[in-house]
Amino acid sequence: MRRTVTDLKRNFFSYENLGGEYLALSQDFRLGVPTAVFGVSEPHKYLTASLCRGKMLYVTADNVSARKAAEALTTLTGEEAVLLTAKDDVLLYKEAVSRDALFSRLSAADKIYSGARVIVCDIEAAMQLFPQKGGSILLSAGKDYDFTRLPADLVSMGYTREYEVEAKGSFAVRGDILDIFPINCENPVRVDFFGDTVEKIRPYDVVSGERLTEVASLKIACAAETAIEPEDLPAVRRALSEGLKKFPDIKAFGRARTIADELLSKAEGGAPFAGAAYLMPVLSNTKTLFDALSPDTVIYFDECKLINDRIEGIYSEHENRFKELKAGGEAFDFSFEQLIPKDKFYSYLGAYNGVSLQTFFGNTFFFKPLKTYTLHSTPAPSYLNSFADVLTDARNWLKGGYRVLAFTGSAARREKLAQTFIDEGLPVNPVPDNLTALRGIAISSEELAHGLVLHECKLVILGSGDLYTKSAVTRRIRRRRGDMFTAPEIGQYAVHEKHGIGKITGTQKIETTDGIKEYISIEYRGGDVLYVPVEQMDILSKYVGQDNPALSKIGGAEFERIKERVRQSIKSMAFDLKELYAERSKKKGYRFPENAVMMQEFEDAFRYEETPDQLSSIAEIKADMCSDKVMDRLLCGDVGYGKTEVALRAAYLCVLGGKQAAIMCPSTILSEQHYNTACARFAEFGVRVEKLNRFKTPKEQQKTLKMLANGDIDLIIGTHRLLSDDVKFYDLGLLVLDEEQRFGVEHKEKIKHIKNDIDCLTMTATPIPRTLHMSLSGIRDISTINTPPQKRMPVQTYVVEETETLIRDACVRELSRGGQVFILYNRVETISTFAGKIAEIVPEGKVCYAHGRMEKDLLEGNMMAFYKGEKNILVTTTIIENGIDLPNANTIIVIDSDRLGISQLYQLRGRVGRSNRLAQAYFTYKPEKVMTSDAAARLKAIMQFTELGSGFKIAMRDLEIRGAGNVLGAEQHGHMDKVGYELYSKMLKEELSGESAATVELDIKATAYIPENYIESPAGRMDCYKQIAEIRTVDDYKRVCLSIEENYGNMPDEVLNLLIIAVMKAYASRFSVGKIGVSHKEAYLEFTSLTALGDKRLSAAMDEYARRIHVSMTGSPRINFEPRANPAKTMLEMTKFLKFAASFT
Repeated sequence: MRRTVTDLKRNFFSYENLGGEYLALSQDFRLGVPTAVFGVSEPHKYLTASLCRGKMLYVTADNVSARKAAEALTTLTGEEAVLLTAKDDVLLYKEAVSRDALFSRLSAADKIYSGARVIVCDIEAAMQLFPQKGGSILLSAGKDYDFTRLPADLVSMGYTREYEVEAKGSFAVRGDILDIFPINCENPVRVDFFGDTVEKIRPYDVVSGERLTEVASLKIACAAETAIEPEDLPAVRRALSEGLKKFPDIKAFGRARTIADELLSKAEGGAPFAGAAYLMPVLSNTKTLFDALSPDTVIYFDECKLINDRIEGIYSEHENRFKELKAGGEAFDFSFEQLIPKDKFYSYLGAYNGVSLQTFFGNTFFFKPLKTYTLHSTPAPSYLNSFADVLTDARNWLKGGYRVLAFTGSAARREKLAQTFIDEGLPVNPVPDNLTALRGIAISSEELAHGLVLHECKLVILGSGDLYTKSAVTRRIRRRRGDMFTAPEIGQYAVHEKHGIGKITGTQKIETTDGIKEYISIEYRGGDVLYVPVEQMDILSKYVGQDNPALSKIGGAEFERIKERVRQSIKSMAFDLKELYAERSKKKGYRFPENAVMMQEFEDAFRYEETPDQLSSIAEIKADMCSDKVMDRLLCGDVGYGKTEVALRAAYLCVLGGKQAAIMCPSTILSEQHYNTACARFAEFGVRVEKLNRFKTPKEQQKTLKMLANGDIDLIIGTHRLLSDDVKFYDLGLLVLDEEQRFGVEHKEKIKHIKNDIDCLTMTATPIPRTLHMSLSGIRDISTINTPPQKRMPVQTYVVEETETLIRDACVRELSRGGQVFILYNRVETISTFAGKIAEIVPEGKVCYAHGRMEKDLLEGNMMAFYKGEKNILVTTTIIENGIDLPNANTIIVIDSDRLGISQLYQLRGRVGRSNRLAQAYFTYKPEKVMTSDAAARLKAIMQFTELGSGFKIAMRDLEIRGAGNVLGAEQHGHMDKVGYELYSKMLKEELSGESAATVELDIKATAYIPENYIESPAGRMDCYKQIAEIRTVDDYKRVCLSIEENYGNMPDEVLNLLIIAVMKAYASRFSVGKIGVSHKEAYLEFTSLTALGDKRLSAAMDEYARRIHVSMTGSPRINFEPRANPAKTMLEMTKFLKFAASFT
């Protein structure tokens, strides 16, 4: 719920202006008479509740209904309806938990404590213990706050300090700047301080980084659900030690002891921690929602029977789970009190004035009304984009004296609809302050799912869901593709292009009569130390490869020999790639006709709402296909974000152009699923779809191949069987590769060689680093889909110790709500034994298992049984990673998750949560196992990026954790480990582009460094040094300049000098300058040869600057400049000279 202001003024609807029975109803409400209202449809319930003038709590049976109610009440009341969500689980102790759902609950709690008038929750959210009233921080422009104390205050409130703010609940401090993503804000915020005074508060867009409108103040809500005060510690110790005595079973006692020890050590540490909520029942400051409500709150019950059933179901499940978890040592006696006791809860519900809203007559169970009403309305007609019908009905309503209030969902739609009415001579008036003043037709830009017709009041309300087939979408600005590599930090390994791999030990400032300079010290084998001037940091890169590389020896030719070997190996690999890409860029592709009308028909038949990113990706692909170029585009979209639809639209465009399309998948099951989707999608459009995979008999395959060669198939969907020599296309125009990280390079290159002038679209959720890098370095185009489909919920992610109790609990919870469970077990040899063990642990489950080496009929049988719902627990290897879509599977348990790569973990988590039910992912590890630092980093990254749409970020993080060589094959991987990923990429790029970057030696005597009082963090300084050293163009200079000033404030002269050096060096490298010298006494450009000095462009510049330069030929050829008052001015003069020369072609 983010909308705080709406078109409708507060009190637009009231009992008085609706009149009739509503007046009597208001009288009973005012007197506090328990009242039941029957005969009300969903929109009518929301309208009736919106009439309440005091504080209200609107309670529904489930989370989906609560979201709908909160949206509608926000629109109808003219103020934000606060949505309080339930925690997914209250009984298990989890060391790490994805915090999206928790932050949403804490943010709502903060608003409730601050006096929110309209609160909406599902019944489970009300039954759980409520977050305590945490401290908050208010920062206001012009006011003071102790800046030195701020980081400690934020940490005590549950925020984590990071180098860069990426997710909610994190903050970063740089110099006088605080970047923070408060849990109660939609965007991160940058706060500029001057000493202790707040100067500016600017939110910025989390996707694009774009600065948003400045605000006067910022409230930072507490990010911790509970704090353990020192006075609570005795009670905690007592509860844990008493609880431990009650575990007779040695195994259960062992597990409980582990939990107790960990809780105690963290509680005594004093800082907030993830699992603290486990102790809420024994803490003195624990509250319930009802403690936070004011006594005059009115509770609206949306369908008492559904709420009653849900209450009974939750308590029953809670009791059963508690018994099982306690028997396994996962829960203590006090854990049972994580829900308000049943009798107490019912008495809380009865303690407030209440209203029940019922669609049908019937029993209201726990709610005993003294008065009942029946209200009448009819649903608004459903037009679904048929505006001719809207106009006809509107005319009839106006003739009958009705007033019409339409909700469109966006300002653009409001303008368009108003114009439609005006063109037909129907009056459209602005939305007035209240209903009494409404005349004729008024149109609001707010979203209201559905409307109703109130005949007694002569009022028609039309919802956006009644008028349109799809809801209005808000466009988001696309994130700039960030810099690929980060700078090495102190203590990390770095690669020097000349001397090889060393370890960064620190930075050192050296002061001479010519000024201050900073150097980076790197230690090499034998204890030798090399000092690298910061302006040459572009020859240093962070080492990304194996864990502990061998250090190089300074001065030896060893590293040069290694580089030469790597260069030779790259040469042979790059030769093929280079030829292929060169050929592709020269070749003219087939220009597909746009076929706009037929494409529009096909697009309109899509049942769902396209997301903004989907629309822009479709537009980019269409533009590529309808141009002369050969498309080679990477479509990077999160799992379940609608990449398949984008691909099918591209395929249809191809088929309309008279050519064939092929979709290639890494697994038979995925190809089967795509085949089913395509058949359903193309059923009305006459596209001939066929499949080619191992579920087809050899005879059927031969028939398909013949049809394909004869042009009787428009779209073929298959596995890499499509690469076999016997596959011949009649006229292939488009190739789509799905889940591309599963194909090896040789597969992809082979398919491109089959026909390298066909358009190629590659789809993946986590792009493998090689393709990601090729896209970022401009060899391929990339489209990203970062917006989740509406109603997709984030996956609740837990990182937990693996126990039988936990596995049983997770399975039983999912099965009890009619869902299915994936259990990922990645050892083929013992998978059948493990599946048997699961069947013993969860006897009520129907267990089957699947792995890639199974006999094909058995594999197909098991997968199909799960797909159709005949089995509800699937024990499987990473075969499920490849895009299989099962909306009913909402829990995944990954055994030994620390052994998997990050992109695998991410893909696996995306297998669940593809419907609008909250899904769980449990990443487990063996309790007794010591985890490697890599594995811990991977799990931490998954936890950090729990929000939807983080596949792209994950691939970036993956590069740093594991390097990228496995895709290039064993030989290339070995070479890459020797020189590090960044230098390897640089060499590959040089080889592909044919340009090698010349290095310019610098002898510049000027103060040029980043002072510590300007950028405090060593990591931040190193990053800036690297960005500055990598400046190659004036655009780079402007971008880096803007980025540094935005982050750290106005630049001091010594930093500006660094930027001038970088630009001058970049220009000099275009003219074979070997050395640049600048001091108070002299300034020169020294060339590598006489031929270099003879460059026509330089001659033109020498003519222009003849009075201020002279050429000397003693030793190496030089152009000498007159030194200016200070080195900075001299360098600017030299830069202008080089820039002037570069302006000639």
